[in-house]
Amino acid sequence: MNADLTSEFAKLAPWVFKFRIDGADYGGEVSALCDPRVEQFFHFAPAAETILELGSLEGAHTFLLAGRPGIKRVLALEGRERNLRKARFVQELLHVRNAEFAQANLEETDFSAMGKFDAVFCSGLIYHLPEPWKLIEKLSVIAPRLFIWTHYAPDTDAEVISHGFRGKIFVEGGSEEPLSGMSPTSTWLTLGSLITSLTTSGYGSVHVIHNDPTHKNAPAVTIGASQ
Repeated sequence: MNADLTSEFAKLAPWVFKFRIDGADYGGEVSALCDPRVEQFFHFAPAAETILELGSLEGAHTFLLAGRPGIKRVLALEGRERNLRKARFVQELLHVRNAEFAQANLEETDFSAMGKFDAVFCSGLIYHLPEPWKLIEKLSVIAPRLFIWTHYAPDTDAEVISHGFRGKIFVEGGSEEPLSGMSPTSTWLTLGSLITSLTTSGYGSVHVIHNDPTHKNAPAVTIGASQ
């Protein structure tokens, strides 16, 4: 392990993800290297060459997406500037040239100026939004394929939230919590309402890739939606 590199990582601490640089691990405790969601994404969108990633945090998934043969561009959006500093720091160490990071509050972002993408990679974000259906509506305009991993609310805990959608309101962790949403509260849709949101937004085919109702944190689902 490089002492100078250890010091540089320490200056940007705390970290969530662990990064392997020249055979040594730096950063946090969570490794994305064997995350099945990356393989699930490419199985769902095997021909994708341009990818929009939502909620990139420190870039751990970004670099795995960008490292796939044939990927021309990954645009990774993240709401917190300190997370972007970490991602760009690691990007230089890994010499990743086909990825770019941009700061964006995804509750308010106008995606129209970003152009078109082959697919959207959206992992661990939807359940941090107060009105997730609004984001889904915007995405259908810019990409024909949308990959989502998210927690969802069990039907037994849900109530009508808005627009006929059912879900549950949660309190977010605040601005200092790197994994938190940008607003004070978020809405966890039920699985049925999430699927309805996708189909009414223009995604005619919605496939549940994996449903994990006994996930250790809360029920979770992986979905591939295409037009």
